[in-house]
Amino acid sequence: MMEEAPPDIKRRRISAADDSPQDISSLTDLPSGILAHAASFLAAPSRALFAVALDEKSAASPNERSAAIVGSQWDILDFGEIEKELAAKLLDVDIQAVLLCIDAVNNVKRL
Repeated sequence: MMEEAPPDIKRRRISAADDSPQDISSLTDLPSGILAHAASFLAAPSRALFAVALDEKSAASPNERSAAIVGSQWDILDFGEIEKELAAKLLDVDIQAVLLCIDAVNNVKRL
């Protein structure tokens, strides 16, 4: 049986730099640091897929947000670390976007 949260707990508001409340209508509105922290709990290939999904139009040229999410430790890229159900749905363009997002040519030593 699930317990209900006490009614006195309030959700923390995310504020902009000028301390005004910020409207968050989608994941892409969240600051890079929050997204990078959430992505840190994912397997490496899943982090890259997450970054590509958030910045699909700019995956070919990684931006600050995608760079914060994927990090720089890419000696080995193993797609075997993601769920088989998701891996079966990946297309060549998805894999290409991941490789471009992590700058695989310069960072990955083993695929």
